[in-house]
Amino acid sequence: MFKKLADKIFRKDTPKAASDGFFLNVRCSECQEKFHLFINKSWELMQDFGENGSVTYSLQKEIFGVGCSNRILVKMQFDSRKNLKSRKIENGEFIED
Repeated sequence: MFKKLADKIFRKDTPKAASDGFFLNVRCSECQEKFHLFINKSWELMQDFGENGSVTYSLQKEIFGVGCSNRILVKMQFDSRKNLKSRKIENGEFIED
């Protein structure tokens, strides 16, 4: 019984948990500071309801650096299955790692 409990408490992340989110990598356009954020699709996406009852998702993230007053704004749109459809960024750029 204790072995099963310990396995549940101390197990490593499963592939399912890793697939429920993604890393958002951006760079500030002023100071070049890099940000590596994990976005959890279950908690951070907002539901958008269409007139026909359809559901899509969106994300709006504001990112502030330590030594720079620049505000990076990221907007992303997702389909009903939470697949990325579009993304925009202000005052920064996406980093492809």
